[in-house]
Amino acid sequence: MYSITESNAKILFTLLLSLFIITTYYPTFSGKFILDDKPLVKDNLSLREFSRPAFYLSYEDGVSDESLPGYHTGYYRPLVNLFYTIDYKIWGMKPSGFRATNLILHLLTCIMLYQFLRALLGGSFIPFVTTLLFGLHPVNTESVAWISSRNNILVTLFSLISFYYYLKERNERRVWAGGLSYIFFLAALLCKEFGVMLLPIFFLYNRFMASNNKICKDEILGYIPFILIIFFYFILRANAIGSVLTPISTPNLFRNLYFVPFLIVYNLKLICIPYSLHSFIIQYPDSYFGWKAFAGFLCLGLIAFFLWRERKNKIILFSFLAFLTALFPVLNILHTSAVTKISMRWLYFPMIFLSFFWVWCLQKLIKINRLVVMSGLSTIIIYFGTYSYILNQNLWHDEKSFFTQEIMHFNNTLYIGGFAESLLDEGNFKEAEKYFRISINNYPHEAKNYLNYSALLIDTGRPDDALLYLNKAESLTMTHNERSQWFNNVGMAYFRLQKQDKAVKNFKKAIIFSPNEPQFWANLGGAYGLAGDYENSVFALRKGLDIIPGSIQLRKNLAVSYYRMGNYAKVVSVLEKIPFQRRQEDLGISRLLKEAHQMLKSRPHY
Repeated sequence: MYSITESNAKILFTLLLSLFIITTYYPTFSGKFILDDKPLVKDNLSLREFSRPAFYLSYEDGVSDESLPGYHTGYYRPLVNLFYTIDYKIWGMKPSGFRATNLILHLLTCIMLYQFLRALLGGSFIPFVTTLLFGLHPVNTESVAWISSRNNILVTLFSLISFYYYLKERNERRVWAGGLSYIFFLAALLCKEFGVMLLPIFFLYNRFMASNNKICKDEILGYIPFILIIFFYFILRANAIGSVLTPISTPNLFRNLYFVPFLIVYNLKLICIPYSLHSFIIQYPDSYFGWKAFAGFLCLGLIAFFLWRERKNKIILFSFLAFLTALFPVLNILHTSAVTKISMRWLYFPMIFLSFFWVWCLQKLIKINRLVVMSGLSTIIIYFGTYSYILNQNLWHDEKSFFTQEIMHFNNTLYIGGFAESLLDEGNFKEAEKYFRISINNYPHEAKNYLNYSALLIDTGRPDDALLYLNKAESLTMTHNERSQWFNNVGMAYFRLQKQDKAVKNFKKAIIFSPNEPQFWANLGGAYGLAGDYENSVFALRKGLDIIPGSIQLRKNLAVSYYRMGNYAKVVSVLEKIPFQRRQEDLGISRLLKEAHQMLKSRPHY
């Protein structure tokens, strides 16, 4: 009888892992850029070319020349930004390519986890099932399908590799393995600050999982390179963001500590009972003595009692304590700039360590009743895979899907403005106006809502109303990008009111704030053209074309200005650079080109 070898089992289970996970994430390949993907990736021109290491090491995510003076996010992810540049070189600015990279990294993490569990806990089948549960878990869809959540995958992958080589160096005394562990530890830190927690997890491993769990000189000396790497990392971080930690207001420490049990239990609930998952905006309970706070203490007490009862089981103790250690950065003891206290993507890294407990549970249960356990596992795997597929297709696929789910199904008012903006992009002006008004009422200090609503009013022929809302927004705090948009919208309102002098004045101010925005140059060129100043119109439109040479609209407007100047040769030169098929599809372009040719024939000396 043929028996499968250990090597063949590894290959088979790796292939099955890849098949199940790729099938579950299939909808992501047709997905779009969503939310933070736009400012951090799509619109981030600085990441389209490779830069010197100093640029990446001094770059703070979410902060650019357009940000408010002194503004900080506290997000320092230099290696992630290098990955984005590599992505752009491979895929161009195609969201499917960036999403494919996320999925590949997720697969590599799952394969590494499988090998790690096999090496530490033995067996093949149970580590495979445990890894499959992790790979298909609905909570992980946010990290995998959302491009700008890649930092969670990378810090986990590099931490696992660092851990693997740390154990190889400790157990086999391989000096080169120690060097690789240091390199991947630094890589994990440069992807996300969660990597810092790997050092205390090493300590927990040595206390609970190592053959010799007594602290010795070699162990302490082994930590020193990691401590030096952390020190070096914090120097780089402080240089980029202005401080070691996120430079924001001092937190209410007592409140933050008091609600730690609530946050831990909420995160465990998402892992153990994944349903109604979405982009959570969760804050602390309103009362210190409410049922939510009480439930947090009660559940955490039960977990503590379980751990005390199983205090001789080193796998359980290591798994839970490592999970809590990995979760520490998002327990809000040290305040962050995040708008929520709970997020699915933050569980990607901690869940790796909880998988040790899953392996132990399955090893015990399968000995009791294999058939029942296998039936239960099959049900859970089908549920995880199906639910993750649905989330990839209906939540994380594109912004319209995302906003529809968040607003209609979860009443997540934070995204009302974004939902209204997606309706505006579709041309659904009536519904867009309804939700813009709600968003302005709910968030009267958010300038972006006024800017987008004013754009709707301009598009629907109400420039006077647009100016009223723009005047309300003028005194609000805005980024450089928002301020440039404000001037542009004011200019467009005056443009529609045939007040070209005021339009030109505001378009010029918009360009001062955002000189690389081609639409602003196009608008300025249009205003000059209607005012009869064709020379300045040509200058502005050419500036726009310098930024986006392939813009059809800019070429069309430039040709119109040349036509009105009587420079028909330039009209022909500009329009003939537009692809033939596009010229044929646009009647305005083909008619203008035909008229320019006719005028040239009538004036052969020209």
